[in-house]
Amino acid sequence: MKEIKINQNDANQRLDKFLMKTFPKLGKSMMYKAIRNKKIKVNRKRCTFDQKIQENDSILLFLPPDVLEEKKVETNYISSKLDVIYEDENILIVNKPYGLLSQSDQSQNQDCLVNRVQAYLMEKNEYDPNKEHSFAPSICHRLDRNTTGLVIAAKNANALRKVNEAIANRTIQKMYRAHVVGTFEQKDFTMCYYIRKENTIAKVSDKKLEGYQKALMDVHVERDDGENSICTITLHTGRFHQIRALMGHIQHPLLGDVKYGYHGKKRPVELMAYRLNFYDVDLPLQQTVFEIPRAQ
Repeated sequence: MKEIKINQNDANQRLDKFLMKTFPKLGKSMMYKAIRNKKIKVNRKRCTFDQKIQENDSILLFLPPDVLEEKKVETNYISSKLDVIYEDENILIVNKPYGLLSQSDQSQNQDCLVNRVQAYLMEKNEYDPNKEHSFAPSICHRLDRNTTGLVIAAKNANALRKVNEAIANRTIQKMYRAHVVGTFEQKDFTMCYYIRKENTIAKVSDKKLEGYQKALMDVHVERDDGENSICTITLHTGRFHQIRALMGHIQHPLLGDVKYGYHGKKRPVELMAYRLNFYDVDLPLQQTVFEIPRAQ
């Protein structure tokens, strides 16, 4: 028999979701059968797979020890280096450097922003993987490896839910600065196209086609040097490679972006997520606008 006490970060999720995250060797069919046969109980009472567990609940599992091994969290982090723009008890806002993955794309430990956030919080004694069952600090959205700029990370499960809700409801506005090929006659315009992800590239269509999703953004041309332009871009949708693909589609690819039409001298892709505006987020923030000073 194993007993699990539910802490604050475990609360407010379905029992089956919690169990699957906590016990990777516990198969779904065994779990559902155990719940039906009262071999899994919540607060010593019969439970249902879809009930919401609450803080201080007790889960009893009358199952073989080999299926009740808790998920192991890798803590052999490569780096804890972060450029912290803002921090409070709930969230971090960090400036992701160019070339760093937002999260690992491999099964083994790898240097990425998520791992750096966890290592940083471990060093501050704000995160202990041995005291958590199903939660680990995480980022709330991602940037491409070739994009630098602001990323929000959540220190606790409640903050992660709140920020994710705000992003889904478009009450957090993301603004980017891009260095693109060519000049424009208009200083302000809206781009509305349709995107479909195809392996590692975004295909763009002028009209709605099957499998394509609407991609909408506003562009403001800050300045140009007669050959190339600096644009600030406000996203209204968050499609895969949206800025890169759409600018390439209109023959104004980002400098360095060979994937979407750049043919000049080799250089990094010049795209920065430079500003976040928090319009309606249910968290006690000390400020609502976060910005990286102009670097171009």
